[in-house]
Amino acid sequence: MTDPLIRDLRALGASLPAPEPAAELTAAVLARVATEPVPVKAGRFRRIVWWARARWRALVSLLTGLVLVGALTPPVRAAVAEWFGFGAVEIRTSTGAGPSTAPAPPTALGAVTLDQARTMVAFDVVVPEALGPPAATWVSADRVAVSMSWTGGPDGPVRLDQVGQRLAPYFVKTVYDEVEFTSVGGAEALWLPRPHHIVVQAPDGSQRTEPARLAGRTLIWQSGNVTLRLEGDLDRERAVAIAESAR
Repeated sequence: MTDPLIRDLRALGASLPAPEPAAELTAAVLARVATEPVPVKAGRFRRIVWWARARWRALVSLLTGLVLVGALTPPVRAAVAEWFGFGAVEIRTSTGAGPSTAPAPPTALGAVTLDQARTMVAFDVVVPEALGPPAATWVSADRVAVSMSWTGGPDGPVRLDQVGQRLAPYFVKTVYDEVEFTSVGGAEALWLPRPHHIVVQAPDGSQRTEPARLAGRTLIWQSGNVTLRLEGDLDRERAVAIAESAR
């Protein structure tokens, strides 16, 4: 970008009128910034980057509200909700009291074999070597997701969902506690240590026939254009080890 163009753009920006933000919105934003927990630890600069990246939608919404507040009514301002996306998963946060326990992950329906599943989807299906061959495998009707289940092993019931690239989120999760940031093979990942609600969405954004259910501890990571979701009664270290063994 040339220097004259930069100068002209700056002059144009300075000449544009900007309405004063409403006092109550300004106070709400400042209070939110002051109380928002930032996971800062020595030598953990990546966590700060992750904090900003994961909440970029919420931050953009707040900044847009400050600039365009004159065009918003109080009910619209009150309807702002915090959420962010990670691959095929949308995370929504709730301030309500969350569930204290969750049942074991549901077993995949087992309608196909692993080899059949690999021919039915447009992405490479992986299996964690730490778990061995799955006891059951299922492919969604639209062939964008593969689910696997393991039962009877030392880790207890475990479920792995793999979702190929798509425009709309496949899973919508409502969490009641902080999402933890970790890594799988050097790539960013999300760890949800508390029970939370999960809904499976259709490509148009509507809920599928499956009702919302409670999910337990969950690790979410990405491999290329594929989003993977591991659920079970696992601690974070074991979940990451299983994820890193996926081949």
